[in-house]
Amino acid sequence: MVFPFRLRAALLIALVACGVGGACRAPARRAAWTEVPVSTDAAAVPADAQRRYTIWLGGARIGTAVEDEAWTTDGVVLRRTETLRFLRGASPVEVETTITITADRALVPVRVSWRERGATTRQVDVVHTEAGWRARDGSLRTELARVPADAVPTELVPLLLRRDGRYEGAVVMPARGFVAGRGRIEPVGAGRLIARLELTAGPRVEATIDLAPDGAPARVVDGEGVIAMRATPAQAAAPFDPVDLIAATSVPLTGVRSRAIVLAGDLALPALPGQDARPGDSGVDVELSPALPGALPPGRARRDRTLDITAVVASVRHRIDPDLGAGITSPRDVELATAGDCTTFALAYAALAARLDIPTRVVTGLRVDGARLVRHRWAVSWTGRAWVAVDAAFGAVPAGGDLIGLAIHDADDAGLIAGEAALTAVHAARWR
Repeated sequence: MVFPFRLRAALLIALVACGVGGACRAPARRAAWTEVPVSTDAAAVPADAQRRYTIWLGGARIGTAVEDEAWTTDGVVLRRTETLRFLRGASPVEVETTITITADRALVPVRVSWRERGATTRQVDVVHTEAGWRARDGSLRTELARVPADAVPTELVPLLLRRDGRYEGAVVMPARGFVAGRGRIEPVGAGRLIARLELTAGPRVEATIDLAPDGAPARVVDGEGVIAMRATPAQAAAPFDPVDLIAATSVPLTGVRSRAIVLAGDLALPALPGQDARPGDSGVDVELSPALPGALPPGRARRDRTLDITAVVASVRHRIDPDLGAGITSPRDVELATAGDCTTFALAYAALAARLDIPTRVVTGLRVDGARLVRHRWAVSWTGRAWVAVDAAFGAVPAGGDLIGLAIHDADDAGLIAGEAALTAVHAARWR
């Protein structure tokens, strides 16, 4: 069971599409933005535009993105629609995400609407004022309180680049629960740029951009090998067979099975229960067993909550049916989920454990699945005496023996992004 594959390339495409080279700059406050000279002459209004991209992974197409700009003398409405279609095992998944941004002629964002249609439909409408960001329905209070007032939606950055030729500053990502960070774009050669997103949660996401003669990106490649290619209308409309993302993102596991695995890559594994990671001659040696206690800092001593943890796992498994086609789970609506993948199980367990005052964090990593390692999520909880691995998707307390934790984090969008970033560090694996 693998958690939803979230395309960071989409965020980076939004950050660099239509951009031209340069170091970066961003105005600090709305007052500074309103000082940008703005013509009210209809003849000075930019022309409407549309761009199309095909999205690829491992040589297989997985989706399409369409960006539309509609200009008036009042400003611009920018709409980006991304449609992803793939398999997760035998389960077909299709997710359409639309982000609509209204900005004034100085390119100050006024409204942002995010809508996702998959197994269910979710929508959030956010307004931006000098005081900051606020959701119209009162949701996302905690997330939006962390977003700087001068943050620019990543989808709007290309227009600032086209106007100013440079950008560096705070950004906010509507497609990822309005997580904030900082964006920077700089040239590294003729027709090539590097875009970097440094997220508040900690990880840095990078992409390489090759420019077409018109200054717009011809190709964008992110750190996971997701590629976005500029496309003609015919290319964007061409049919394609969906690829299995579990297979496409798994790590082959070679050798004869034992209790330890050697991982190759730039890795620093946390000291989680169920594993013992040590530097080796050819990588990181990871011993696996449910009996390994790990070395996380101890919590507060209290009565043993192991039976409570087991009961929470049973409750989650009773409510949620395993379904790889159920779509992406949001940390904000997971308590209502009745079907999902390992992320759904981990987040639902963490939410119930928190309600019962059981200290819990989520783990992103890999699970042994035959001759491969597949992406997986589970949790660790403090029993009052020790930390224990909890894999609600498989009903395991304690879990371990088949799990390799790469990152431990909070059960929110920022934490999930941080966990996903750790997955890119594993290049190869073998049994020791």
